[in-house]
Amino acid sequence: MKRSLFLPAVLVVLFLLPAAVRADGITVIGTYAGSDGATFSIDTYVQGSTTVGLINISKKVSITFDKAEWQSFVELWEKARVTQSNSFQFIGTYKETGTAYNSLLMMAAGPGVQFVINDESGTLLFVLSPGDYAKFDTDVAKVTATLSASQN
Repeated sequence: MKRSLFLPAVLVVLFLLPAAVRADGITVIGTYAGSDGATFSIDTYVQGSTTVGLINISKKVSITFDKAEWQSFVELWEKARVTQSNSFQFIGTYKETGTAYNSLLMMAAGPGVQFVINDESGTLLFVLSPGDYAKFDTDVAKVTATLSASQN
């Protein structure tokens, strides 16, 4: 009898887990692991009728881009992706708007693309490996499509 209740309970938990993820409005588009244990993700976030792009490092620091601002991120990414150097070269910055603390993103490129995010919680760095560029291009395109389709 106990065994027959276990499977339905597991199925209920697995069914409800994605609903909980959707409930907070975050949809993870892509996640990347760093050699130092850090993680980097590109997401979308929906609150009411507003959809934004979201970049975060190790779920500790993040920065958002509304529909109009997303192109600034895409341009920084495209410039960084094609920059080749043995050392990191400064690409540019983006400062968040419309939030209590306007987070700052700094990007550099060379032996990878370096993302540095400063927000209220502090400053963290993540280096995206060249081997991840193609997947990241796809993820950026997904966020672009989501924001283009949004009403805001």
